[in-house]
Amino acid sequence: MLPQTINIKCPSCGVVLRVTNSKNEAEKHFSCPKCGKRIVVPFYRLRVEDGETQLDGNPVAQATQIGNANMQESCHLTCNGKDYPLPIGRNVVGRKASTSNADVQVETDDKFMSREHMVINVRRLPDGGIKVDVSNYKNKNSTRVNDLLLQSGDAIVLHDGDTIQMGSTIMAFHIK
Repeated sequence: MLPQTINIKCPSCGVVLRVTNSKNEAEKHFSCPKCGKRIVVPFYRLRVEDGETQLDGNPVAQATQIGNANMQESCHLTCNGKDYPLPIGRNVVGRKASTSNADVQVETDDKFMSREHMVINVRRLPDGGIKVDVSNYKNKNSTRVNDLLLQSGDAIVLHDGDTIQMGSTIMAFHIK
């Protein structure tokens, strides 16, 4: 049976969107709420492979990286007593500001944290678990994972309990 709710990644802006096929439609047509790109999801052409929902055959739809929305594990960042959920897909993390385009905006007055500081990629594994890695994004300041300085081009795999320091702000990564 095909999932009724799936996560897709907008091919234009990369935002992860949750799509529900509540009317049992063969195809769902909609526009990305972030960039306005027209997206078509052909529910009739979906198949499950390696724990992820994929387009069957040649991907004629505009939607890419379709994944199972029924997560067995989830993850989040904790900073100053507040949790910041990290959905499946690409998550840009940065300081909360009116000019920030970050997906996850951390509430802090730390001017050493960029408004779009790092990217955390969350991927579904075939066993239902998740694999998470972090890399720098548009930051002008340092990022550290467990006191290891993250260099440009690095992608470090995160594990439950790892600490991430963006500027002067320290947060913890958790898998539930």
